Amino acid sequence: MWLDLVTYLHHHGHDEKLPWYRGKEWSYLRGGLTTLDRDYGWINNIHHDIGTHVIHHLFPQIPHYHLIEATEAAKPVLGKYYREPKKSGPLPFYLLGILIKSMRKDHYVSDIGDVVYYQTDPQLYGTNKSD
Repeated sequence: MWLDLVTYLHHHGHDEKLPWYRGKEWSYLRGGLTTLDRDYGWINNIHHDIGTHVIHHLFPQIPHYHLIEATEAAKPVLGKYYREPKKSGPLPFYLLGILIKSMRKDHYVSDIGDVVYYQTDPQLYGTNKSD
């Protein structure tokens, strides 16, 4: 369950909607850059720097003990394509708010289109808002 939560948070819940690419629009680089790093507080250390997700997607051959160093080196190159994670305290309680917000808003992506974004199902959430 923990790994499901971590994986979900690496792919959902950013303040800006992140695209999903399909078909001709998808590339390895584009896919990797639509993931998110997260700060899991002290849990980062016991889970092999699990918060360094973007660099893991771009360069999966980098061993876990070099992920922080690689992420720091990549940030200047990635520029605006790197989304700096919010800093956590020792325990990442702030992620619960991100998870709840995402689960209220990120219900589905359209079956049509090569660049799609999560949308809100008003019947599922009980609202007509899609933002």
